[in-house]
Amino acid sequence: MREVEPAIAVRAPLRHDGERRRWYCDGGEACLVLTARGRLLEPHPTFGPRAYRLLARRVNFREADAYARAHGFPHLRTIEPEPPDSGRAGARRA
Repeated sequence: MREVEPAIAVRAPLRHDGERRRWYCDGGEACLVLTARGRLLEPHPTFGPRAYRLLARRVNFREADAYARAHGFPHLRTIEPEPPDSGRAGARRA
């Protein structure tokens, strides 16, 4: 896990990457995100983010889980990847 200093902003929506896991704080006001490419992010705002703050790169699940729990984000949610024909931008339409 490589923590990033100083903070780097990442625009939403994520391109060539996607959210795979989210850890929420009690009450759900904030969360941390682990992406498919191993980035640990903090979305702003939490729901429907316009941007993310990059916290670390090259993060695996165990490292992300330990970091999240140590920083007050105990509630884990797994996010299923969207299928290629989900109708999102860039998908071919019939």
